[in-house]
Amino acid sequence: MDNTNVNQPRPRQDRHGANNPMYGRTHSQQSREKMSQAATLRNQQYRDALRNQHHVSMDEFLSANPSVEQYIKALASKVIKEEIDKVIWRKQNQPISIPNSWD
Repeated sequence: MDNTNVNQPRPRQDRHGANNPMYGRTHSQQSREKMSQAATLRNQQYRDALRNQHHVSMDEFLSANPSVEQYIKALASKVIKEEIDKVIWRKQNQPISIPNSWD
């Protein structure tokens, strides 16, 4: 085994410009067609996977999980009660405004 330290990254070669192996070259028409077909297939597989996902509506989810529906109803009623209490507290604790007609 050689004396390289596996924990240290290898120095990267500069691949810009003339140091790039494809510098001054172009892909052949056959290579471009192969890359195009591979990309088309990859994109089609991705679209098919997205299309095949079953999205569950809220009604389906709640009918399958009745305890969740009860939890949501209880939570909603609690939040509504808290908001009502805040409004009532604000009205009760507003400072009394004295009209200027006393003068």
